[in-house]
Amino acid sequence: MAESDPIQKYFDSLLASYDILVEAVEKATDRGIKVSRQLTQDVVQGQREAIELGRKFATQPTDYQQLYSALLSSATEAQGRALAFTQTAYQEAIAAGADARETVQKLVEANRETARLAMEAARTFATANPWGEAFAKAAETFTRPASAETKAAREKSASAS
Repeated sequence: MAESDPIQKYFDSLLASYDILVEAVEKATDRGIKVSRQLTQDVVQGQREAIELGRKFATQPTDYQQLYSALLSSATEAQGRALAFTQTAYQEAIAAGADARETVQKLVEANRETARLAMEAARTFATANPWGEAFAKAAETFTRPASAETKAAREKSASAS
């Protein structure tokens, strides 16, 4: 288990990064639900007030004073609801911006740690894998002649100029 420990840590770090994203999505969903619920409640309340206003007008069409008072009260309550909804939406937008900055900061830190763990896991895997050393030696073998050929070609083109 000791050899796979860095690899396990790497995958745990990846999961932690995804958990940060999931948390951000959940917060955004909760904010959206909160705003949607308030909007729904405000629409329902506005419809109820409009129906009640229509009922007063239909049952007492000549009582102008009461009708005007009900109309003014309904308009004032609608404006209050609109203001409260705007405040809620604004507060949620500001909080969402703060959450986004926090999420980005957490992701940067997590990705930095994940990259470090990936390098450690790659080193562990390379040292534990018998093919790793053979591949490195083969790559070395092919690199030296290519470098020598490239150097010779450069010298030849330089002397031809």
